[in-house]
Amino acid sequence: MSINSEQRKQFLHKELKRLGYKQNEIESLATKPLYELEMLVITAKCERGNDIETYNARMAIEEEAE
Repeated sequence: MSINSEQRKQFLHKELKRLGYKQNEIESLATKPLYELEMLVITAKCERGNDIETYNARMAIEEEAE
């Protein structure tokens, strides 16, 4: 199953809500690119001291090539 960018944005919006962002703050982020939303969630989680797992597609491609 692949996740498209719109599904990923919806997930990130839910994460921001869970992290304490208000609905009007999340709505104002609707026009932000996916990368900026990802960075915002990562930053918010780091500030709370949560462990962050990131997925780097380029690394996965390089691993498959080896």
